Amino acid sequence: MDRLLPLFLKFLRAGLWGEVIDCNVSLTRHEWEQLYEIAYRQAVTGHFIDGVSRTTMRPDEDIWERWMVHLLFMERNNRHIAARGERWIEELKKAGIEAFVFKGMSVATWYTQPLHRSYGDVDIVVKNGWEQLPQTLQKWSVKPYRVNSEEIVVKENSGLFVELHCEWEHLYNPVTDARLKRMCAAATENNNELYFVCLIVHLQRLFFTYGIGLKQVCDVAAMLHSTGLDREKTAAMLRAVNAEKFSRHLFGFIDTYMGGTEDYPLPPMRDKKRLTLLENVIFGEGYSLKKRQEQDAANNRHSFARIIDNALFWSRRCARVSGLMAGEACCFLLHKAWRRIGMLFTNNAK
Repeated sequence: MDRLLPLFLKFLRAGLWGEVIDCNVSLTRHEWEQLYEIAYRQAVTGHFIDGVSRTTMRPDEDIWERWMVHLLFMERNNRHIAARGERWIEELKKAGIEAFVFKGMSVATWYTQPLHRSYGDVDIVVKNGWEQLPQTLQKWSVKPYRVNSEEIVVKENSGLFVELHCEWEHLYNPVTDARLKRMCAAATENNNELYFVCLIVHLQRLFFTYGIGLKQVCDVAAMLHSTGLDREKTAAMLRAVNAEKFSRHLFGFIDTYMGGTEDYPLPPMRDKKRLTLLENVIFGEGYSLKKRQEQDAANNRHSFARIIDNALFWSRRCARVSGLMAGEACCFLLHKAWRRIGMLFTNNAK
């Protein structure tokens, strides 16, 4: 599998940036299937297939046909998701609620093939009118699937999840989080620099919680490639939310493996130790860490043992990534501890 990773990345770059590449390697049927498996685990199958199409190389005909069907299925789903997002925004506007689609298909517009970005949920940020949202959903006879102080999730009949958020993003450090909230409150949805910073913050948060794959990294790379970001403004905003160190190492990873630009808001760093950490989290763990942790928790029937296991997991995790984001990692642990204490008091009160 290690031997195939450089070839996979070559195909991925070709798909992302629309480049025709000179690549002529003899691969077995099993090796083609392994390459697709890498793309599937990283949620970048569409870009990978686009990259293969830009070479003279092809897998067996039945595999290629299956991949073409997959692309058609992906395009259909992405059109449906985009349409549902637009419809939600229209209906919310009629109800006096100002909102916009965040991430998802709004990020996809910066790709060479927007419909080939792996689909997910509809993420909507409610800029004004969050307080009246529950009443509005009740009026529409929409029963939320999940509700908390930060988001309301609706599951449509088609199985599509619509996640309504009260903020663009959040940080665990209260000082930088307050700063980010002020920036978001003063901005419009078309502020690409803030959008980019929020993508970085989102990716940073996933990085030290349950891990990330190439899908989110590609979003950042696509914005760097296609959006006319004000580099100086973006750099100042990244520093303001204390994401400079993580961003520079992420840019080093993008520059090493994905390319797409030579102009970064902050100089890329390629420290061997940090680059290895990024490689292990992105290539090694991908999107599987969360599933493994949830499965381990489900298998542990004793609540006290589960609490201890979770505490050890998060402590090890934060210690591992503290070199990239010490402040966030520390504040995250305090957040988890405070939340657990609050739950204990709540349960005792009942």
